[in-house]
Amino acid sequence: MVYTKHFCIRKLKTLRESKDYIENAEKTFMKEDEFKHFENLFPYVINEDKTVSKQLVSGYSIMDIYNATDEFIMTKKIKALSQGRSIEFNPQTGKMVFENKFLEKNNSVLAHHLIQSFSPDDNLSPEQIHEIGRQTILEFTGGEYEFIIATHVDKKHVHNHIIFNSTNLYTGKQFDWKIIPKEKTKNGKRFDVGKDNFEKVSDKIASRYGAKIIEKSPKNSHMKYTRWQTQSIYKSQIKQRLDFLLAHASNIEDFKKKAKALNLAVDFSGKWATYRLLDEPQIKNTRGRHLDKKAPEKYNLESISERLQLNEGTFSVEEVVERYEEKVEVVKQDFDYQVTVEPWQIDHHTEKGFYLNVDYGIADRGQIFIGGYKVDPLENGGCVLYLKKNESFRFLSEKEASKTKYLSGYRLAQQLSFHNGTVPLRKEPVISTINELVDAINFLAEHGVTEGTQMAQMEKQLMRALQDAQEKLSIIDKKIRELSEMAKLFLKKEEAPTPELLEHLDCLGVNPSLTYQEISQELESEKLSRKILKAKFEQTVEEMDTYNEIKATQFDKKEEKTKEKRI
Repeated sequence: MVYTKHFCIRKLKTLRESKDYIENAEKTFMKEDEFKHFENLFPYVINEDKTVSKQLVSGYSIMDIYNATDEFIMTKKIKALSQGRSIEFNPQTGKMVFENKFLEKNNSVLAHHLIQSFSPDDNLSPEQIHEIGRQTILEFTGGEYEFIIATHVDKKHVHNHIIFNSTNLYTGKQFDWKIIPKEKTKNGKRFDVGKDNFEKVSDKIASRYGAKIIEKSPKNSHMKYTRWQTQSIYKSQIKQRLDFLLAHASNIEDFKKKAKALNLAVDFSGKWATYRLLDEPQIKNTRGRHLDKKAPEKYNLESISERLQLNEGTFSVEEVVERYEEKVEVVKQDFDYQVTVEPWQIDHHTEKGFYLNVDYGIADRGQIFIGGYKVDPLENGGCVLYLKKNESFRFLSEKEASKTKYLSGYRLAQQLSFHNGTVPLRKEPVISTINELVDAINFLAEHGVTEGTQMAQMEKQLMRALQDAQEKLSIIDKKIRELSEMAKLFLKKEEAPTPELLEHLDCLGVNPSLTYQEISQELESEKLSRKILKAKFEQTVEEMDTYNEIKATQFDKKEEKTKEKRI
């Protein structure tokens, strides 16, 4: 994202003009607690020394940008007068008058000041940067709030100053700048939703022009939040490696040796085991008790020793590393939906991913960003997406991006496919479970482990997964029958929408806004999903039958050898 800052303007004097201030104006970046003294903001923003003789200053719904202060106040005055507020009796004139001081009542936000800064490496002209700012604030506010924007060229990092009125031009309502207090966040840190929304729009617009990211100062709260996210990723990676080692180590010494090979530092010297990734920039160790809240002792020395006693196989360090790398690659490629996206559905793409054109409901159009790790580009300019059903994607509305909206992976797959006429390939989660268990059983069998507790547990898990697959097939079959019935009814509805037919659809609880095309597409998707799941189920059952026959033959041979020895 482009570097951004946000300040609230709460005092009228902040908006006043002052020639003295223009001459002594301090430069842009200031601490938030200093900003309350940052008076006479408008003259600073449109200072001709910073804006190429004021050529890079523009406004929206403002008659005179050099007197924007008065126009902002007048908009607020119109709203207040329409509600009969902020009016007092003046005994000197004998008239009811509007008092500007009431606008500051209850520490109200009068306007928002945003700074949008760009890297010199972007190779963007000041005019382009000004246009990026203009498009960003228009989309962010939905074009319902007055604003002025000035592009300052007095620094190496060309930057936009954007000031928009907090009062809506059409409704008179206050702009809803949301902030989640630290008491209500999972990480215990305050989260600025409004600023985050603005940054997302800024990233989208700026990336169309090829702008690069400017890294933020480590003191910034967003960087701290990013660091917290990174720590969560580290925990996930540590847990993944530990779970793999628990199944492929024979004793504690073997566990330590293989942990080192998987770039995992292990320390059992304290009360709680600690771990650290050696192939990631992890500085602080992670305690084992923080990896599984339900079972804090799971990754401590005693619990690990007990778990390793169940393992019968012996695997070399090289084999374990190779097997783990294969497992990581499989997890990376795991998905619920595979969706083909046509070139016209792509707004633009960057080094980090793709911005897709999508609709939210009937009348709201915008973009969703998909990270590059979820995308395979196609030669025709389109791409293939790999989506998880319940993951969320932020929708950036072109009408009013300040309103935070999300689409699930399921809804996104459904919408993209509906508009381009393709059928999304849906992979049932149980297929991933079956694949993982079959691979694990094969790996053990290749190393001579066909019996014992470890193998028996995996075989039980696989049988449960096959049972789940069978149950899921029954559910899909029922869904296909229901969708087939609905498709027939909708075809009849298109030919002759009789009252009886419409009543029948209403009794079935069918959404009246649905179309035959949508039902037909979902029907085809279910059929494709059934085909894939049924093929995997039958293939696995066949492999398990063969495997069990081999095991039975080996058992018979052992029995014969045992009898011969007795004789």
